[in-house]
Amino acid sequence: MTPVTTATVGRNERCPCNSGRRYKDCCGRLVAAPAALPVDTPALMQAALSAQQARRLDEAALLYRKALSFDPEQPDALHMLGVICYERGDDVEAATLIRRALDLTQWRFPAFRHNYGLVLARAYRDRDDTRLEAARRRHRDLVASRVAIRDAVRPRVAVVVPCFNHARYLESTLESVYAQTYRDLEIIVIDDGSRDASPQIAQRVLARSPFPSRFVARANRGAAHTINEGIALSSAPYVNLLNSDDAFAADRIERMVEAVVGRSAWGFGAVGLLDAEGGPVDRLRDRRAFELSCLVAAVPFKETVGFALLTDNVAVSSGNLFFSRSLHERIGGFRDFRYNHDWDFALRALQISEPVFDAQPSYLYRLHEANTIAQSASAPRAETDSMMPEFLHWAIRAEDPESDVAPCIANWGAHFVVAILQTGMAEAVDVELLRELADRLRPSRASVVLQP
Repeated sequence: MTPVTTATVGRNERCPCNSGRRYKDCCGRLVAAPAALPVDTPALMQAALSAQQARRLDEAALLYRKALSFDPEQPDALHMLGVICYERGDDVEAATLIRRALDLTQWRFPAFRHNYGLVLARAYRDRDDTRLEAARRRHRDLVASRVAIRDAVRPRVAVVVPCFNHARYLESTLESVYAQTYRDLEIIVIDDGSRDASPQIAQRVLARSPFPSRFVARANRGAAHTINEGIALSSAPYVNLLNSDDAFAADRIERMVEAVVGRSAWGFGAVGLLDAEGGPVDRLRDRRAFELSCLVAAVPFKETVGFALLTDNVAVSSGNLFFSRSLHERIGGFRDFRYNHDWDFALRALQISEPVFDAQPSYLYRLHEANTIAQSASAPRAETDSMMPEFLHWAIRAEDPESDVAPCIANWGAHFVVAILQTGMAEAVDVELLRELADRLRPSRASVVLQP
């Protein structure tokens, strides 16, 4: 943000803090000591907030300072005055004020941590960190080496289909596998306790499968468990999941084999979007389609594919993941998250191998009223809040990551810190790690900001 200065109220007008005095005799000057008369602190804070919301920042700052003159340990006044200082570019005072507000509230309030993270991000952005150029060079070399590889290996691929109450779509889903241009496939379908006709449809359609297939029907155990079970039942060295309401483009497996095998342990591509009837979705009229399209379109413009995965599940769906069996085994498979098991898998896979992103939309994701991610607005966020701190702990503390382009401090230095904090992820960093990030700055102009 850029500093903003606005005109204050007239000096002879009534002070907005409701003290009854003229502005020039009240908040029009800094109060060095508590006034003799009692003050209505809640009214003073409300007046300050109103001035801040109206972008009268000079006035708001004076009101917050007056509140602090009566109560120097008022967390809200410290925090909001710190926000104003940040907007004006005074990082030193901003950090001092917000850090004090955090200490007084035991670092409990996400908004305080979020804004402190923005101050840290700006301080880290000013650092001269030689690791950035070294990481960029390693990433360029990695991309170049992948282009140069011409691997003739064409391994068998297992298409694992976890099925749950998708009788309406299952036949077209399986038919999209049968239509693949890549023919060395096997199909594993597990019905996870469907209450509709999915098991009967699966058996009927699999009876005409051109590929080796296996079908299992059992009680409900959840998506992650079902995926892991399906992979265990397969024998192929590579796996592509396929959700039972989605579909593959005809060249899906061909493209992923060419893009990933011999180049990385995993990858994914852009997604095409289908409506409930299997037709194209108007991305300008459908909000979810527009948001997903923007997420995926931004991937090539990020520092790396790994950086794109820091803030969003840009793979969109577990069915868009193509990976080696050995990678699945190394990271312990999918974990029991209802909404984010695919994103959690991707974040753990990042620690071992940078994924390949294929810009051609070969996975066809169906938007309909029963999409799992559409069933709740708060539950996916709650899962993210429990999942992301683990990755950030690794990313901040890892000393010798297996992937030398993985998004973490060891590889990217200050650039990684800026990437997570300027996007509001300070809320997901535990308190001790956030303090550690502040303490990592060497003596410099920025270090004053972080050591109030």
